[in-house]
Amino acid sequence: MHKKINFLKYIFSIIFLVIFIIISGYYLSYLKYNNQKIINSAILEEENRILQSELDKIKTVNTYDSSYVIARVVLRDLHSFYNEIVINVGNDKVSVGDAVVNEEGLIGIIKETKKDFSYVSLIANGYNLSIKVADTYGNLNGQKVDLLNKYSQLKEGDLIYTSGLTTIPEGIYVGKIDKVKMDSDNLGQEVQITLVDNQDLIYVGVIKSLK
Repeated sequence: MHKKINFLKYIFSIIFLVIFIIISGYYLSYLKYNNQKIINSAILEEENRILQSELDKIKTVNTYDSSYVIARVVLRDLHSFYNEIVINVGNDKVSVGDAVVNEEGLIGIIKETKKDFSYVSLIANGYNLSIKVADTYGNLNGQKVDLLNKYSQLKEGDLIYTSGLTTIPEGIYVGKIDKVKMDSDNLGQEVQITLVDNQDLIYVGVIKSLK
């Protein structure tokens, strides 16, 4: 009889242990699932905060009289990282030649549009652009500006903007002067400049061209 009781106790102990393991596993899975939901929710909230901040920054760039649309960068190939980006707005909203800006200023020009997306040529990739420094006009090609009046008093730190002499609106910030020198023919000044930073692009603004 005593052996039978001990055997029953043993069986009940095993059953209790199995039930405990099952309940513990369920509880741990529940905690893991809910903790993961909390973590994912926190990550999404932080991402939304960052994206909203980017949008707010882009909107502050619109200090000139021109309409614009907000677009998201959907592709930036590593092999053409400094050449172009692809944005998620198509030819129903933007056109070839429209200026593309981030929160600092001009980063590129739309070179091709499709139904749902557009290709943007970055100005750092040697795009020819009419610019001005104070009252002096010149041509930007990559990070070099030439054809400036050789008598203009240019200096390091001067700010560079779009000229308004083309279909791109006047007064969009482009960069600042790093170095000034005369060209090889002594006909005008050449300047080396630092362009608007285009490294971390999430949202951009597309400014409609002047028709």
